[in-house]
Amino acid sequence: MDLNNYNKTFFEIINERFSCREFINERIKTEEVEQILEAARLAPTAVNFQPQRIFVVENDALLEKLKEATRFTFDAKTVFVICYDSNVSYKRGNDGKDFGDIDATIVATHMMLAAQALNIGSCFVASFKEDILKNILSIPSNYNITCILPVGYPKEIKDHNDRIDVGDFVFYK
Repeated sequence: MDLNNYNKTFFEIINERFSCREFINERIKTEEVEQILEAARLAPTAVNFQPQRIFVVENDALLEKLKEATRFTFDAKTVFVICYDSNVSYKRGNDGKDFGDIDATIVATHMMLAAQALNIGSCFVASFKEDILKNILSIPSNYNITCILPVGYPKEIKDHNDRIDVGDFVFYK
């Protein structure tokens, strides 16, 4: 897999990315799925424990069933369900804080940026019924679902969402 053919800079990619909620009725290519998954593999995780577990849903019947767990698949033809294995995720020594959810979110971010580099839209979805989703996909009980990531070719390109100024959230001390 050649990852050196990207022509966009990082800042172009993050500036172009938006939460895409309308996709054309076409599945993304297998090679594109593989490149997005490679970005997930390369994402940093706490202590490099790599607890991410990703389910790629492209089966039409399963995509339809996902609607029982969430109304936010946006009829995408590819949906990633991003989990972490709580048996593998790093737990901080002094208080036991589990970093799996953070790791899975970092992985999802890498996937969204890789998708954008490929001109593929994505939307981070955290609104779902976890028990129903786990049942539909036979996800093991020690896997916690962090998000679902519908991806596809956007129906239209939208302007980047309005953002607050850096000075509104950064504090120098």
